[in-house]
Amino acid sequence: MSDPVELLQRLIRQAEKKGTPSSGFLKMFSGSDSYKYEEAAELCIQAANLYRLRRELKLAGDSFLKAAEYQLKAKNDDEAANTFVETYKSYKSSGEYTNAVDALGSAIEIFTKRGQFRRGANFKFEMGELLENELSDYPKAIESYETAGEWYAQDQALALANKCLIRCADLKALDANYIEAGEVYAKLIKNSVGNRLSQWSLKDYYFKMALCQLAATDIVAATRTVQEGKNTDANFADSREAALAQDLIECVREGDSEALSEKVFNFDKFNKLDKWKTTILLKVKETITEADDDLL
Repeated sequence: MSDPVELLQRLIRQAEKKGTPSSGFLKMFSGSDSYKYEEAAELCIQAANLYRLRRELKLAGDSFLKAAEYQLKAKNDDEAANTFVETYKSYKSSGEYTNAVDALGSAIEIFTKRGQFRRGANFKFEMGELLENELSDYPKAIESYETAGEWYAQDQALALANKCLIRCADLKALDANYIEAGEVYAKLIKNSVGNRLSQWSLKDYYFKMALCQLAATDIVAATRTVQEGKNTDANFADSREAALAQDLIECVREGDSEALSEKVFNFDKFNKLDKWKTTILLKVKETITEADDDLL
């Protein structure tokens, strides 16, 4: 059996040789270089899969990337797009997240040029998750979610579009863009009213929207949101979320941070608050203490 390292080195040398464009006298007889690029790409893919077997995923990603570049030179864009996806998977698995995002972006560009917007949306959403969870790049993650949502909406995939909007709104709020986040929740509410599949989420959207408005110190808007929610959604009207939102509005209006903490504590005993809501509620409390400091 051949030594795997020796085999890899041989494949890489062969790929580099095949990938060198013909020139001068030789080009007159060899014709197009496309076939050579195709062979070089195939050799790189073989090397990439061997690296995968050896669990050397960064090197697998590098080899897949070279293969995709050769496929582009050979004008095989569809194959290149799929190879860029393999590049992304290898880089992601090896923790090379920036390289993974770049490779996935190249694949998405080809998919959308081919009119494959549904597939592009799926990968754009994955890109958003990578940017959010691994790179903590909220602005770019938001951009990815927004684009994916637009493409899903164009394909009449409302549930998937709403999923993107939720991630977008949540991140905008965590990035302290409370007004913009509230606007996205308003869009989600508009998409969900009268929709049998998504109407159950209205209660959460109204609550989150009111929290964002309070974090932005807009008591008037928060009051309007709570009232609209009660009038529109019976589940919200009778909910502990609506009662808490109303209590929070009064606490902010009165500048009473201790009462706010007590209301939140009592709510959390029966309805556990998730990390996002806890983060925004802390910001709402900060607006009260900051206002008190300004008075001193």
